[in-house]
Amino acid sequence: MEVFAIQKNIPMSAQKMREVVRQIQGLPALQAQAILAVVPRKGARFAAKTLDSAIANAEFFKSEWDTAKVQQKVRDLQSQVENTSNHKRRNALNRQLEKYQSFLSSPHQLAPEALRVKAAVAGTATTLKRFQPKARGSAGPILKRRCHIKIILSDE
Repeated sequence: MEVFAIQKNIPMSAQKMREVVRQIQGLPALQAQAILAVVPRKGARFAAKTLDSAIANAEFFKSEWDTAKVQQKVRDLQSQVENTSNHKRRNALNRQLEKYQSFLSSPHQLAPEALRVKAAVAGTATTLKRFQPKARGSAGPILKRRCHIKIILSDE
């Protein structure tokens, strides 16, 4: 099963953030936490915060979802899918159903020791455009870049 966390509008360019998040791709989650704790870059703090959030999401799912409840939810969703004629609603229900079924079929069921960083992505966000006054009445542009981080953890 996969869990993820997204942190948006971080005041740093995506290019600088990508250098940090590339270091943790494919690593076990606990090892990635240790690496980010010693990386001396500003982006490492934001990446560590996002990784901690993803691990907390996994722990929340593990604590809230016991097998009996999830099996009952799967049966309910299957009956709703069969009785729904709206194709958009059916697709949404199928996505929920896949999420619950992947939890049931997962061998570790989101144990923190088994989590691996499946993907760590830094993408561009909106850029704030400001201007600096220059000589003879002209203006020079200042681009304040921002980025989003998405970290996906998997227990497979």
